[in-house]
Amino acid sequence: TGGLFVISLKRVETRRKQMDLLAKALDLDFTYINATDAQSPGAYGLQRVERIIDRVRWQRNRLDEEDLEGDLVDAGNHPEPSENNPNYILDAFPFKWSQDVLDNLADPLANELGISGSDYWTLDLDRSLSSERLDEARIWEARHPMPTHWQNQTWRESQEALVNLAFVKNNLNSEKSQHLTPGGVACADSHIHAIREIIRRKLDSAIIFEDDIDIEYSIERILRHEWPFLPPTWDIVYLGHCWSSTEPFQPFLDPKATYLRKTQHALCLHAHAISLRGAYKLARFLRSPDYAYSRPIDHMIKDLVQMHYLESYTFVPALVVQTKEEESQIKVGEMNSAWKDLSGEWLVDSTKERI
Repeated sequence: TGGLFVISLKRVETRRKQMDLLAKALDLDFTYINATDAQSPGAYGLQRVERIIDRVRWQRNRLDEEDLEGDLVDAGNHPEPSENNPNYILDAFPFKWSQDVLDNLADPLANELGISGSDYWTLDLDRSLSSERLDEARIWEARHPMPTHWQNQTWRESQEALVNLAFVKNNLNSEKSQHLTPGGVACADSHIHAIREIIRRKLDSAIIFEDDIDIEYSIERILRHEWPFLPPTWDIVYLGHCWSSTEPFQPFLDPKATYLRKTQHALCLHAHAISLRGAYKLARFLRSPDYAYSRPIDHMIKDLVQMHYLESYTFVPALVVQTKEEESQIKVGEMNSAWKDLSGEWLVDSTKERI
C-alpha cells in the first residue's frame, strides 16, 4: 500500500501514544491526519462543522423552493406519510447526483478533482487557499446566501434548527428522528480529508485507520497472502467492520483466499483500504450536494457499496477491531457502542495484548 493514515484528534494525546506503540510493535510508519474537532473552535473545528450543518439544511430548503418555483414538482406531489405509518415517509428529501458525479462515473481517473458541490460550503475556511481561490469562495458565498435568522442563537437552539439524517425511510417527528450531530459531521469531514490526501499524494492506495483500534499481529503476512486475489478494479477493502453479521456467509473471493469476501453489509470505518480510483469516486460522491454529510459517513459509504457504485471487499474475520475502551468522540459523553464482531469474535493474536 502507498500510505498508512491515522485519523486522530490532536488534543487526545493518549490515543496517539497507543497508536505509536502499535506502530512500533508492528514496524509500521503511520501518518497522522488531524481530525476535525467539533469540541474546539475555529476553521477546522466547530465553525466548520456548524457551517456544514447549515449548508445541508440550506441545500434541502433550496431544492424544495426551486422545485416549486420552477413547476418541476407540484406541492401535492411531495412525499407524504403513509396511512399505515403516519410518522414515516420514503425518500423524504429531493435528490439527484451532481453532474460532477455523472460525468466521471465511466472513468474516475480521467479528470482532476477540481472544486465542486459541497467543496464550496467550507472553501473560505481553508487556510491553504490562494488569493484567487479565496476570491472564488467569497463570490460563491455572496451568490448563495443563507437566511440571516439562522445566526440567531435562540433559533439555533430550537427544534426548527435540527437537521434530520437522510435515510431511505425518514421519521417526520423531529423529536423522535435522528439528527446530524457536530461529532458525526466532524467524523465525516475527517474521513473526507484523509480520502483527499490519497488524491493529493497520488498514492496507488492507502489504509486509513481510526485511533481507537487493536490490530491482528500477523496482519502483514495475511495481507501479503490475500491482496493478490483482489481484482484491479477494487475501490475499498474493509480490514475492520461492525454490524456485519451477513459477511461470513459470503463466498471467498478466490478458492485459495482465507479471508477476502465480497462486501454485503459493512459499517464502521476504523480500518479500510482505498485505491486511488476509489478515492476519486468517493470524493465526488461525498461532495454531491444532495448527498454530502447527509448521514453518518460509514452509512454513506455502505449505501454507495449497496448501490453498486463502489467495488468493495471485506476481510472476515476482521484484522482490526475497535477497542471500545474510551469515550466516543462522535457521541460525546457516551462510551463507544458495544457491538461484537459476529464474523469471528475478536482478534486471534492481539497486538495490544502482546504489548
